Amino acid sequence: MESTLGRCRLLLPVLTLLAVALAVPASAQSRPRIRVGLALSGGSARGLAHIGVLQWFEEHHIPVDVVGGTSMGGLIGGAFAAGMSPGEIRARIATLDWSAVLAPDTPFVEKTFRRKEDARAFPSRLQVGLKDGFTLPSGLSAGAQIDLLLNRIAAPYPTTLDFDTLPTPFRCVAADLRTAGLVVFRSGWLSRALRSTMAVPGLFPPVRFGDQVLVDGGVLDNLPADVVRETGLADVVIAVDVGADLNYPQRSDSMATVVNEASDVMMRSATRRALESANVVLAPDLVGFDASAFSQVEEIVRRGYAIAEAQAASLEPYALSESDYAAWSAARQARRKTEMPRPAFIRVEGVPATEAVEVRRRLAPHLRKAFDPDALDRDLVSLTGAGRYESATYRFETEGAATGLVVTIRPVTYGPPFLSASLDLQSTQWSEVATTVRGRLLFFDPVGAGSEARVDISVGRTLLASGEIYRPLGRTGLFLAPGGQAGRRHSSVFGDGKYIAEYSTQSVGLNFDVGYSTARVEARVGFGAEDVDSKTRIGQSGLPTVTGAQQHMQASVVYDGQSGPTIPERGIYVGAWLRRYFDPPAVTLEDGTPWSDPRALWSGEAGASWFYPVTQRGRIFVRGAGGTSFGQITMVHPFTLGGPFHLGAFYPNELRGSHYLLANAGYFREIMRLAEGTLGRLSFGVWLEHGAVFDQRREAKFHTNASGAFVVESPIGPIYLGGSISTDPGELPRRGSSQHPARPRLYVGLGPIPLW
Repeated sequence: MESTLGRCRLLLPVLTLLAVALAVPASAQSRPRIRVGLALSGGSARGLAHIGVLQWFEEHHIPVDVVGGTSMGGLIGGAFAAGMSPGEIRARIATLDWSAVLAPDTPFVEKTFRRKEDARAFPSRLQVGLKDGFTLPSGLSAGAQIDLLLNRIAAPYPTTLDFDTLPTPFRCVAADLRTAGLVVFRSGWLSRALRSTMAVPGLFPPVRFGDQVLVDGGVLDNLPADVVRETGLADVVIAVDVGADLNYPQRSDSMATVVNEASDVMMRSATRRALESANVVLAPDLVGFDASAFSQVEEIVRRGYAIAEAQAASLEPYALSESDYAAWSAARQARRKTEMPRPAFIRVEGVPATEAVEVRRRLAPHLRKAFDPDALDRDLVSLTGAGRYESATYRFETEGAATGLVVTIRPVTYGPPFLSASLDLQSTQWSEVATTVRGRLLFFDPVGAGSEARVDISVGRTLLASGEIYRPLGRTGLFLAPGGQAGRRHSSVFGDGKYIAEYSTQSVGLNFDVGYSTARVEARVGFGAEDVDSKTRIGQSGLPTVTGAQQHMQASVVYDGQSGPTIPERGIYVGAWLRRYFDPPAVTLEDGTPWSDPRALWSGEAGASWFYPVTQRGRIFVRGAGGTSFGQITMVHPFTLGGPFHLGAFYPNELRGSHYLLANAGYFREIMRLAEGTLGRLSFGVWLEHGAVFDQRREAKFHTNASGAFVVESPIGPIYLGGSISTDPGELPRRGSSQHPARPRLYVGLGPIPLW
């Protein structure tokens, strides 16, 4: 009996609690919280609005239990899933130079010296591969800078990662060109998944993995709300749609506009199907922001925040209390990995064994040391600077008990050989346009590992064929460079500001140089011999006939520390050249009188330019140059000035003499970027030019020109429209001097701009 009463006493508290629970309304009883899924659409720069949405969620304590994305939505979602806060993502995006991220190849400042020479001589970006016939690159940008960004996000996590084990479970999608099917990434190497979902066709090369050829998932599913729903990890799905606004008025009926809008319609159709899986849809007001508006990141982020604020009533039911959100956030951060191992080994993939050995040697400083991602990024970018590789990525892998660094090199698939092309046009008088078509063939390893061969061909105003073989001597920086050239050049001769004659120079020669080169400096010494034939073809030029052979010794040193080949943002360029001619050819004046040039002639030239940013898009520059024959008067090798950027109020090469001085100082302002600089930039500049050409110092007459020009750095090369006016009428410093009236000179051109 007592035992029965004892058992009843034990059950009494339980029965009491049960009665209380039954008396409490069902709505007040404890229940699991609603799990939130977030789907982020693609939209290039418009996708930066996702950061604003995530920031609003964080401030209002709305957890994200699973996130999925496409393209830019995949990048933002992947960074968030890896543990980054909205503030960290915003800071990282804000510091990116999107013109470099979207650039066709390695940033200019990171190129090797020889690739800088190529970029200055051929700034058109029109490089094609001849490996399998005439082949264009598979994307406008190689995506090397994007790869480095994705490496930073993914490196702490294993390549066999289950995406559900990330701080926030994650999915992203890509389209397989081989099967025309959608690929959903649920596991594997996070960097590859993000790179695949961002492989915008035509902009970035596709990602090849096994039998798959993967491109931007927006082709088939630009807003993967359905994919997020299918994870089973979300009770509600919130979709953020930053796709093109079809209600925005069509801007034109041009072919490009129609094609773009047709593509938008196809993606929009797939988006509408995916949105059927969403409980809440956020569509930020992004009218007026195109896919390349990366420079407007702060305003686009604000628009994302604003749409979340506008729909607060639909979102706040999913918010947690401050304490519950803090617990959720702490649990999320506990799953975040940030530590990087000390690499015990380095393995290189994607290149032949001999090249892999060289890459490992260059990366050896990273072995068994605390991992420095900034230093590794610099070293990987330097690998692509020689033009042999499109990109270099890295990951960590464990072999046995050791964890090492695995570097994957992606060689350029369409070359070598490579062909760079340029169409040079210049008109300083409306009745004549000087036209030259130029091309440069580049071969790798023709006479051993690391060697190069360049062959230049010009047709038009200048007819030229030249070539050089570059042979490095081990890893010392020393090199040998034999070469040769044959060409013919026609130049107009002016007097009193009028065209009076045509002068022609033909030459055939060989040279042999030895030198030393780094990424920014090249020094050379060498010997050359050539046969020269110069004479007046049309009219009376007052210039001599030069016929015969000559030999010369030469030395040069160049430092190139500027950030670009045309209008750099910053940096210094310095060059100096010295040449001694032996036994110059016979010289006959136009009236038949022999001219005795010095038997041994020294000729030297030096120049420097400096650019410095004074505002975000403005820069000042100073340029100075000079040449001398060291007190001698020469007919055979004169210096010339005149033409755009070289005393532009004069015709090209109008001023001739044995010595010259030139100084430029001015300001350039970037007005507009086309596709964030990928398709070009429009700038306007104003500057003063001051210089003279003379035979004797006491005869020197200096001229001052005020100049200005619009310059478009386009994919086909710099295009400029400008003008100059001379502010000092006076005597021209040339043989047979005449009066030079103050005159404005307009010019238009396509081709390299010699501001260095």
